[in-house]
Amino acid sequence: MRALLLASAALIAAPLAHAQTVSNNQFDAGGASADIEANVDSAYDVGVTSVAGANAYTVVGDDIVLDNSQHADGAVDADTVASVGSAGHGVVATSAAVANGLTSEGGLELRSTQLSHADATATTTNDTGYVGYAASSSSASANVAALSAEAEDITAILTQESTGTTFAHTIGDHWGSDGQVVADAIASANNITAAGSTTTMLTDTTQSARGDNVTAEVDLYAGFAGDAVANATANANALTIENQYGYLNARVSQENTANVDARSYVTLGGDFPGFASAAAYGVGNQAMISNTTSDTDMNTVQWNGGDIYADAGLIADGAGDQALVSSAAYGNVVTGSLCGSDCGGDQATLTAANDQYNGGAVHARASISAQHANTAAGSAVAIGNAATYQVSNPGGY
Repeated sequence: MRALLLASAALIAAPLAHAQTVSNNQFDAGGASADIEANVDSAYDVGVTSVAGANAYTVVGDDIVLDNSQHADGAVDADTVASVGSAGHGVVATSAAVANGLTSEGGLELRSTQLSHADATATTTNDTGYVGYAASSSSASANVAALSAEAEDITAILTQESTGTTFAHTIGDHWGSDGQVVADAIASANNITAAGSTTTMLTDTTQSARGDNVTAEVDLYAGFAGDAVANATANANALTIENQYGYLNARVSQENTANVDARSYVTLGGDFPGFASAAAYGVGNQAMISNTTSDTDMNTVQWNGGDIYADAGLIADGAGDQALVSSAAYGNVVTGSLCGSDCGGDQATLTAANDQYNGGAVHARASISAQHANTAAGSAVAIGNAATYQVSNPGGY
């Protein structure tokens, strides 16, 4: 998800600093597209990036009261194509499409509404001869919000709604590399992250994904490679909160009706001295909440009605060390973790209430075809509802 947050940051206008009360209202009806194509016979390094967004906003400073409203009705498309004969060092190709992006740094009181009613698409094609290494990625999201604070407090009421299709597709096609070839695709209809240190954090989050599809696909090909890695991640609604040394209270409501599809495929024509891996992860609703040394309260409600698919495949015609494949599909996921006295604080308490409903079909598939590998391992996991809580308080509760 880091790629999506970096994408939203890349789209921001000049930051507002030292403001007290701020109101931001953005509406985009026309959409945005960014395209770049590079054709290079020979180079040492090549890097190409396309970034497209409808609305983007950032605020920096403490003691800020922010009312944020972002509405995107136009499609957002980012497309990157790199064709490189050879590169002595590396070739990096990325694309990012974010309809609505919000970034805040510092303590604030926030009320934010992000509405995306159009498609978000990011595609990357990285076609090379011999390269030292290659990295290819695409990330697409309807709504992204990233909050962070240190030694200041965050109070946030956040609403995200997506009704369009979200699609990220990455193709890496390489004649060969003695180093690593990597390809990633991330598709997220709604995504929120919040991080605090010495922070009291109070959040109330509502996410709704009602588009047709959220799809992330990776196709990675290499004649030979030191390592070959492909990862595809697709989620309709995602919330991640990481706090340290401060009270945390998180209320979460997530609803998804979109079909979610993550596909990751690796094909190797020759040897791979290191490892080759393909991983696919698809989830309807996900909430991951963690805190350190302070009491934590979390209340989560998740409703998934979309079908969830995860498919990962590896074909290796040569010899290598490790051949790995994994796929995981979930309707709803909640994780809560608290490190109390294990992390140097007093005993702390995690209080959690959880309500999950999954009405969609959940499918996971993984396949390995390897001529020779020292280790070959694979897993496929499909779960409708999953909730995990962990508290570390030796001698306590």
